[in-house]
Amino acid sequence: MSLKRLTINGLRGFSDETNIHFAIPDNLTPGSGLTVLVGPNNSGKSTIIEAVHLLISNNDIIPISSRNIKNAGKIKIEAEDLNGNIRTIESTNNNGAFVQKKYNNQDIDFWADNMNTFILSSKRNFSSTFHNNSYQNRDSYKGNISDLDYRSENNINNNFGGRLLTIYKNRNKFDSCLEKVIKPLPKWTIESSDSNNLYLEFSFDKIKHSSKGAGDGYINIFNIVDSLYDSVENNVILIDEPEISLHPDLQRKLFNLLVEYSKDKQIIVSTHSPYFVDWSLFSNKTKIIRLKKELDSIQLFELSETTKNGISKILDDYQKPHILSLNANEIFFLNDNVILTEGQDDVLCYKELFKRANYSATASFFGWGAGGATNMRYILNILKDLGYNNVFIILDNDQTQIIADLEKEYPNYHFFAIAADDVRNKKRDKKIDDIIKCIEKIEFNDDIKKDIFNIINSKFVNKVGLVKDMKDFEIKSEYKENFQLLIEELKRYFENNEKTTENKLENCINNNDNIFENELKAHKLLDEWLNKNKLFKYIENKYKNVEFKSGGGGPLSFKDIGKGKYYVILCESNSLSEQFSVTINFHFIIDVYKNKVKLKKKQIVSNTLPISKIRKIIEKIFN
Repeated sequence: MSLKRLTINGLRGFSDETNIHFAIPDNLTPGSGLTVLVGPNNSGKSTIIEAVHLLISNNDIIPISSRNIKNAGKIKIEAEDLNGNIRTIESTNNNGAFVQKKYNNQDIDFWADNMNTFILSSKRNFSSTFHNNSYQNRDSYKGNISDLDYRSENNINNNFGGRLLTIYKNRNKFDSCLEKVIKPLPKWTIESSDSNNLYLEFSFDKIKHSSKGAGDGYINIFNIVDSLYDSVENNVILIDEPEISLHPDLQRKLFNLLVEYSKDKQIIVSTHSPYFVDWSLFSNKTKIIRLKKELDSIQLFELSETTKNGISKILDDYQKPHILSLNANEIFFLNDNVILTEGQDDVLCYKELFKRANYSATASFFGWGAGGATNMRYILNILKDLGYNNVFIILDNDQTQIIADLEKEYPNYHFFAIAADDVRNKKRDKKIDDIIKCIEKIEFNDDIKKDIFNIINSKFVNKVGLVKDMKDFEIKSEYKENFQLLIEELKRYFENNEKTTENKLENCINNNDNIFENELKAHKLLDEWLNKNKLFKYIENKYKNVEFKSGGGGPLSFKDIGKGKYYVILCESNSLSEQFSVTINFHFIIDVYKNKVKLKKKQIVSNTLPISKIRKIIEKIFN
């Protein structure tokens, strides 16, 4: 069943509650069920797949390295399917490593199924030998992961051999899927060693190789095709970095295969490859989600319907296919800092001029430009929707009149018009002069002719550029000062934004440090209070006539309630035997600014001690 929503709070970089909504297959349109997760390194893409893995894992422990320190180690992950069923794991009351599983808000000990998911982590190592009795069907396999740490470099998939045996029994079906990526099909079989261990064997030009000698690319494709070939409607497939060890042509073919299968299956991929980006799909039903780490939390960004419509208009301009070509795909993987120009001449020219001026831009150019000033808003909407904060736009002087409106629409972006009408000299199209000559031959009113010529000449002019041509790239003397001003504004804009970000990050780190310092201080104040007031002896002192055999206790909850205050619940329990015991919870308010600990109340949670009912009633009244 497709996932409608995934909520993450406290896992790795997700310090705030974050909801992710995936594409849902419509059973008609290729790509309708495909979600592509993009963004710079360490932006949280793999964490989303890891979160789904944790929701099918029967491991009850999440290590401290996976839990966000800002959340005091607390974690909650929740998934809702299309039928409204909700699967949850969240930290137990003591906020330690253990998590409680819940299904539709009811506590459970283990999952009844794996949500029909098939997960491929980016670590696709597998045991090179396997046994003949290790068949693995799709339901029991879950993917190339175990219940251990999802990201461990040492994870070895010992179950893929079982999948290979299943593949071998369904070879025709598997090969027909594999052939869509690799053609001609590689020759492969399952062989046996002298010790009767089985292994995967490939033949290349009559030379045989085991899986170790075949190359990581083949193993990667086998893993991914395995996730697809026996999938059925409403299966959920998650693949972390499908492009690993594949050259561009194989990446393209593999992406097309994923698009095909996502017609009736939900497929979620995390990628760093521009070959897994298709603007025409993103303007339709395929989802692209850009993740970005901002200060101490991860943010998600998606394209709006308005932006998608703009993308469609750009794609409909068959004369400018370069605008959203492979070069533009880089925009999905940058961290920030983008320079946007009107066209491809501008990109080529400014790169060379910056180089000659010894200016190393700390920003990346957007593809080959916007394809003209008329497309500027379409591209700016893309950048805005994808969460880019620092964008510098260079316009020609003849577009100065649109800057005021653009600055209102995109207040965080910086607009600069050069003093020249273009980046290089441009003569008007020769066809315009031919048209004028034809009009001159037509016999009609001279005044009307003159008006027509004036209109044509005003619309179609020779443009004087910043440089004469793009061979010598020599800046004209009258524009040198203006070009120097451009470089100074570029430096100022990006450097100021960088300093602002650094200051925000430093403040954030300091705030987090203060949080940890306050929490440590709260623990210390509580320990001092407990030792001074001998709370660990409270039950023994209360029931002096009872000889307890064992006892113990500890924190149930340690909650930051703001302004340097913490609400803490401690539990103390003593027992005579398994049958007879008493448990009391103590509620505290700790104020680290005033160095105060206040016991708010004592609560008898259970009492099965063999004492009189009257005494128990009195205890309840006074507690």
